[in-house]
Amino acid sequence: MTPITFNTWTAQTRTCNDEVANRLISQFNIMLAGQLFRDNQTPLGIHWCLGPELQTAQNLGIDGHAKLGSLLPPIPYPRRMWAGGELVISELFQVNDNVKKTSVVTDIQHKTGSSGQLFFLTVTHNFFVQDKKMLSEKQHLVFKENNKNVFPQKGTTSKKTEQVKLPNSAIKKAIYDTDPVLLFRYSALTFNGHRIHYDIDHAKRVEGQQGLVVHGPLQATWLLNLAAIHLDRVPKRFAYKNLSPLISGEAAHLWVEEGDEMQTLKVYCCDENKRIIMKGEVFF
Repeated sequence: MTPITFNTWTAQTRTCNDEVANRLISQFNIMLAGQLFRDNQTPLGIHWCLGPELQTAQNLGIDGHAKLGSLLPPIPYPRRMWAGGELVISELFQVNDNVKKTSVVTDIQHKTGSSGQLFFLTVTHNFFVQDKKMLSEKQHLVFKENNKNVFPQKGTTSKKTEQVKLPNSAIKKAIYDTDPVLLFRYSALTFNGHRIHYDIDHAKRVEGQQGLVVHGPLQATWLLNLAAIHLDRVPKRFAYKNLSPLISGEAAHLWVEEGDEMQTLKVYCCDENKRIIMKGEVFF
């Protein structure tokens, strides 16, 4: 894999170890009770709790994340969001598995969009148990410049979000609440210090959000489990894209759209007006 070079920074592979512990599984199951595919020893989506980047308070940025320049390059844009990703599930974790996780930046792209200057990063994570690859993930992040002229105003919706509507063939499956306690518990389980999920003053004044933002991987966890419940089996691959922030207090409306011969499934997380917040495609 060719290293990505960014100014004086070169991508380095980060390796860490973690355990799929009983306590973690119990907390994850309790937090998302009634929302998970239950035919596994370990819940789908628990890998987002494994092997977080551990830094002391002195090594955190103003947003609560680890300062840029170590695992991620020293991008000058301060606002980051989870843009989407892709999972390939080879094997399921078992209780008490010792997991080795490797992480490396594998792509960097600079673009100009309606919200200003952007950097798109892809971080590739691989999860191993006894040298056997269990899961591979491509995580897409977007970094935005701090341009307050393009911050959304309260009560407004972006043109892009207005245009992305559900297909008529979609089937409504569930409605989930998104209160601040859920966001806090998920941040704690994933060791995610990003302040947009718990510090409403920072979310509004610094990052221009309309409120606390529901985690991207939490929405992806809902969609992944929704697909497994709908077809009663674990997907082999799951690709998803975040189109707009879901704000705490807004209910998450989950929909599915069945593909040909039930080998694929499209899944959607929407707001109450059927505007798509996150969309995904699942392959079985």
